[in-house]
Amino acid sequence: MTGPFACAHASHADWSKATESCLAQIAQRHHGVRHRQEHALGFVYLSDGLQANADRILALLKTRSGIADWVGCSSIGVCATGIEYYDEPALAIMVGRFPAGNVHVFSGTQRPPDADARTDSGAHLASAALVHADPSTADLPGLVTDMASKVSGGKLFGGVSSGRTPSGPSIQIANRVLKGGLSGVVFGSDVRLVSRLTQGCHPLAGAPRRRVTRVNNNLVLELDGRNAVQVLLEDAGIRAATEAGPLRPGDRRLHEQLKSLGRRGLFVGIETSTHRVARTSNVSRDYVIRDVIGIDPARGVVAIAAKLETDHVVVFCTRDETAARRDLVRICSEIREHVSEASRGGSEALGVAGAVYVSCLARSSHLFGETSEELRLIQSQLGDVPLVGFFAGGEVHDTQLYGQSGVLTAFY
Repeated sequence: MTGPFACAHASHADWSKATESCLAQIAQRHHGVRHRQEHALGFVYLSDGLQANADRILALLKTRSGIADWVGCSSIGVCATGIEYYDEPALAIMVGRFPAGNVHVFSGTQRPPDADARTDSGAHLASAALVHADPSTADLPGLVTDMASKVSGGKLFGGVSSGRTPSGPSIQIANRVLKGGLSGVVFGSDVRLVSRLTQGCHPLAGAPRRRVTRVNNNLVLELDGRNAVQVLLEDAGIRAATEAGPLRPGDRRLHEQLKSLGRRGLFVGIETSTHRVARTSNVSRDYVIRDVIGIDPARGVVAIAAKLETDHVVVFCTRDETAARRDLVRICSEIREHVSEASRGGSEALGVAGAVYVSCLARSSHLFGETSEELRLIQSQLGDVPLVGFFAGGEVHDTQLYGQSGVLTAFY
């Protein structure tokens, strides 16, 4: 990158005032494209309270900034350096400068470069991609995997747009306002970036990894050759209810214990086929998190919000604020170390020029307790780096569509 990015954010019910405020902030920090060898790109995230005016916002941003390429989406909440706006009309934008020929906005009507396409100097034109997805699109996991095959490095980061306003479905921005499918921007290999995934759900205390041995679509009947509900209760530390004999749906004590689990949030971490690891109870980027949506003690069935297959490896999880904080600090440390190592190996001192953070809707104050605490924690670890992002209905990292997670990507 050629210097720090410029970011801005504002909250106002009037779309024009929010946009003007952001443009004024950007004008103080960004002086346009300085060299012909640079390509300016704008990132724009707006809350669903402003999405009805997305066309006007985008037009004003293009006209006033002189920047043609903009990517982003709408969401229930948007974030910037050290702050989040959740369930209020808000706008966050960031402008960065990239090596010319390394920025390619794509959508259903704009194809990205081929994965094997190269510049005259040998650099890949498609090495990584920021993607935004429409939640109503069929087979999103499959589309994400397919998109990953279209970038030579297989590196994706981004998420699924979200919203709950009467103005209609959430929108995406890829040089124009869009709905449906995937859109975003493909970066060439001359763009330096590092991306990390952090989990908000972690294994129930002492819960081991389990192998699915009998399943019907999303209904798990047996784990490690045993009754699935019995295994779940054992992993959750609920043994008293099962010691007297077979499970009964009317058992009051069992009912209360299951209610207690539900209040904490009960999930399954599913080991991905591309990240098979040694047997351990740790859940990290090697798992995708999916909800437990039903438990039938009489039939011994656990229903999962995902289709499973025999021999899938899973672990029962719950939300854990302490573990989530620790894991968020971990990825920030890894990013700092990566940038520091890259600086030592080159001829110039490098630092984080800008960052994009995509966090699950279930995180924010739902997990971290206080508004903006998640963003303040990132700020405390990375410093006052320009950052924008949004709260997603699913998070994209590498080849997978995740849930309950955060994806932090830094450009340097």
